[in-house]
Amino acid sequence: MEIKDLQYLINQGEGLRIEFKDARNSVPSSFYETVVSFSNTDGGTMLLGVDDEGKVKGIDETAEVSLTKNIITALNSRDCIDPPVYVQPFCINHPNGKVMVIQIPASSQIHNHSGIIYSRDFESDLDITKNQQRLSDLYLRKRNFFTESIIYPHLTMADLDDSLFEKAFTLIRNNKSDHPWLLANKEQLLREATLWRKDFQNGLEGLTLAAALIFGKDETIQSLLPAYKVEGMLRKENIDRYDDRINPPLRTNLIDTYLDLKAFVNKHLPEKFFMERDQRVDLRDKIFREVVGNAIVHREYTSALSTELIITASEVVITNPNKPYFHGVIDPLGFNPYPKNPNIRKFFTAFGWTDEIGSGVRNTNKYLPLYVPGAHPLFLENDTFKTVIPLRFVNLGTYAASFINWLELDEKFNDHLKSGLAGIELPSACFDYTWEQVLLQLVPSWHQKGTELKSLDWYENQVFVENEIKKVPSWHKKGTQLLKKKNWYLMGILSLCSLPIAQSDLMAAFDYKNAKTFRDNYLKPLRESGLIVFTIPEKPTDPDNKYVVTQQGKAFLGGLLNKK
Repeated sequence: MEIKDLQYLINQGEGLRIEFKDARNSVPSSFYETVVSFSNTDGGTMLLGVDDEGKVKGIDETAEVSLTKNIITALNSRDCIDPPVYVQPFCINHPNGKVMVIQIPASSQIHNHSGIIYSRDFESDLDITKNQQRLSDLYLRKRNFFTESIIYPHLTMADLDDSLFEKAFTLIRNNKSDHPWLLANKEQLLREATLWRKDFQNGLEGLTLAAALIFGKDETIQSLLPAYKVEGMLRKENIDRYDDRINPPLRTNLIDTYLDLKAFVNKHLPEKFFMERDQRVDLRDKIFREVVGNAIVHREYTSALSTELIITASEVVITNPNKPYFHGVIDPLGFNPYPKNPNIRKFFTAFGWTDEIGSGVRNTNKYLPLYVPGAHPLFLENDTFKTVIPLRFVNLGTYAASFINWLELDEKFNDHLKSGLAGIELPSACFDYTWEQVLLQLVPSWHQKGTELKSLDWYENQVFVENEIKKVPSWHKKGTQLLKKKNWYLMGILSLCSLPIAQSDLMAAFDYKNAKTFRDNYLKPLRESGLIVFTIPEKPTDPDNKYVVTQQGKAFLGGLLNKK
C-alpha cells in the first residue's frame, strides 16, 4: 500500500469496512471488538493514528514495534480472540504522522472477543451474542459462502501428506522466522489456521476442504474434487492447441500447484530487473507471484471448471471459476478487496506468496508498466474471473487521427480526444494492426457488450459481423455510416469522456440543444451502466461537475470486454 492508497481510504471516511482509531502508543480499548466485527462480516481496514474525523495525528514512532508485537500476540491468543486472527500490521509515513494499517480479512469462522460476538453495522461494532436471529443468519452465511470451510468428518490426518507440512514450515520460516505457527505441531497448526473446525449449528467437527487442498495427498484431493484441475499452456505458434503445456494437468495440492505454475511462467517469459530504492527487483517475479497466487487463493474449488493459465505472444490470460461480488472491471483505486478463501489466503501470506488484501491488483498495476512500458492489467470479476496481462502495449491514441476523423465531431475537440484516447488501452493482439483491423476488432466488441448492458438501450440491429461491416460504404472513414445514430452518440460521448468534460461541451460536440433529453437518453444510461461517472460524485448538482470514463468504460471503449 502506498500513501495515495492510504489517503483514498481516509477520504472515504469510516463505514462498513473502514475504521479509524486515534492511537499514540497503546492499542485502543475498542480495537479487538472491531477486529471481531470485521472478521465476522465483510472484512475491513483499521487505521491507527487517525481520529474519528479523518484527521491524521500519527502513532508514536517509538511505539511502532511494541504496538505491532502486542497486536500480533493478542490476536493469536484464544484468550483475546477465538478463533485467533492472523494479521500483519504495517505503517505508512503520512505527512502528518505515521499511520499503522491493519487489514482484517473476512473469515469463514465466527469469532468472539472475550466471549462476545460482534458484527459490523455501518460504522458500529454491534454485540450480537444474545441475538439468536442474527447469530443464526451469520452461521448460515458463513457456511454457505466459504466453501473452503466445508467440514469432512471422515477426512483424517492419514489422508494428508506429512512432507507437505515440512515444506510449509520451511516456507513460513524462510519468509518470517518468528511466525507464531512455527511453534505449533501439525495438529495445532491445523486448528490455529482454522483448517480443523467445529460447526456449532450442526455439531460437525473435523478437517475442512481447505486442509485437504493445502496438505492433502493427490488421491485425497481427487476423491473430494474429481473435476478439479489446473492447466498451464503456451500458445505462440500453434494457437489452436499448444506449443508447450504442463502435462498432465495439475490435480495436486495448492503448494505444489503454485510452484509448478510459477516455474511454467518463468520458463516462457523473460526476466526483467529494475532498481526499487536500493534493491534490485525481478519484475516478472513481482507480477506473477501476485497473479498466480490470486488465481489459487480466490478460486471457487467446488466448481467443475478448470483454472487455466495461457501464455500467448501478446498476453497472459488466467481464468478461474469464481463466486463474484459484482460483475465487471475491477478499478485498482476504487475496489474493496474481499478474500474468497480466507483460510487458504492466510497460508499464502505466511509463505510470502501474497501480501495484504488487495495487493494482487495494486502490485500488478504498479509493476506491469515497468515490465511492459505503458501496459496495465485487466481484472474482470464474473462467474469466471479473468486476468489479462498484456505483453505488448498499444492504445487508441496510436490511431487518434483516424479515430477522430471517423467520429466526425467538431475539430475543436481534436486535442481533447488525442490526449484522452492515449489512455484507452487496446487488446495487445492489436499491436501491429492497421486502423481498419482495429475497427473490425472494436465494433463487434462494442455491440456484444452494448447489447448486454440493458440500460444502454443499444440499438440491436447494428452491423457487427466483419463481412457485413465491409459492405457499408466508407465504413472505416465515417462513423455515421457504420454506427446507428443512437450507438454513434453513445460511443462519441464515451470517447469524449476519456478526459473530464462538462455536459455543455458534450452537447456542443453534437450540436445538441435539449439538455434534459441529452441527459436522459445518453448520459444517464452511460452512468447506470457504470461506463462514466461524475468527477464530484458526492455533489451531483455541483455546477463544476464533469463526466469522466470509468475503468469499465475504458475497457468497453478499448474492446477489452469481448468474450472471445
